[in-house]
Amino acid sequence: MAERRRRKRLNGRLSMLRSIVPKISNMYRTSILADTIEYTKELIEKINNLQQEMELGPNQLSLMSIFKNEKPIEMFLRNSPKFNVERRNMDTIVEINCAGKSSLLLSTLAALDSSGLEPQQCVISCFNDFAMHASCSEEMDQRGLANPEEIKQALFRNAGYAGKCL
Repeated sequence: MAERRRRKRLNGRLSMLRSIVPKISNMYRTSILADTIEYTKELIEKINNLQQEMELGPNQLSLMSIFKNEKPIEMFLRNSPKFNVERRNMDTIVEINCAGKSSLLLSTLAALDSSGLEPQQCVISCFNDFAMHASCSEEMDQRGLANPEEIKQALFRNAGYAGKCL
């Protein structure tokens, strides 16, 4: 029982970590930790660059120099919206990474509610962009009505994107 509780706590914390690190390559524990370390190094480098620019003075401050080492395709991939809806037994896992906007959380929860999903556990980050990882259960009267692709498209439109989410 103690080992099961320890694993459950570890998996919960890895899930939270996965939701706040923007580019996780794989869902294995070692990959999550390696990607988190890499992302932390990137953040430290950006902080150091900002501190160097602050020492230069406000007239010479250029925010674009923070991203001077970024390749354009990497910036595009990091900033491209990601919507994932996956059914697991009786639960539905919803993962969103997209640009933040005013009242996005409220409208996302309303979209989940209108799809017949009730969030049971939700981890949200609004640091740079909007990131949400939610475990939802279906309401009793609407079990199996909305498929994951329809939910994904509804969340995509709700976030302000036109067209279809790939």
